[in-house]
Amino acid sequence: MKQHAFPATIHDRLTIRYFRKSLPRDQRKQFAVSVADMMASEGDFATDLVTRNHLLVGSCVVCAYRRWLAIGLRKQAAKAKVGRSIANLSARSSRFLLRLIYLFSRDAFETTRRYTSEKIGAVYGPSFDIEFGEIEGGFVSIVNACGYRAFLCRHGVEELLGLFCEWDRVWIGALPDTIDFNRPSTIAQGAETCRFEFTRS
Repeated sequence: MKQHAFPATIHDRLTIRYFRKSLPRDQRKQFAVSVADMMASEGDFATDLVTRNHLLVGSCVVCAYRRWLAIGLRKQAAKAKVGRSIANLSARSSRFLLRLIYLFSRDAFETTRRYTSEKIGAVYGPSFDIEFGEIEGGFVSIVNACGYRAFLCRHGVEELLGLFCEWDRVWIGALPDTIDFNRPSTIAQGAETCRFEFTRS
């Protein structure tokens, strides 16, 4: 299997540490070993640094979920535990950064439009297929292929996909009042695409 050379960063270590600390002490060592093994197994898919970061978060989520199952939690309870962890991952710093950007933006809606149309593809990387389009009064971002879904399918835990949808609430909650947001469909809910609609309030 091909291994792409992306050295571990401080951010990587902090991400692993964050999820490891969410687990009981007697599960933490096995968690770290499992994450390393899973990342090694994903070598063919870590084609760029952005995708590798997605794979690391995905590996932490899956391995933490399996550690909770290993100590006897039912699937729903284990999902809830991991869901709380991912919902708070970098939440405070992300919200602060977004609010700072909007604070110095003349037109928050146009700032969001430009970011979505010009940069979102690079931000999410090639494991995602994201399409931009216009709608009445605004614009839409459509996810045709989700890298997290592909990753979870490879490891037989597609039921965790909804946790990544909930993670979106970090940036959704930081949108200013001048922007109305709607997400009528997600792949996790069984739709063919995830649809993110933005209109002026």
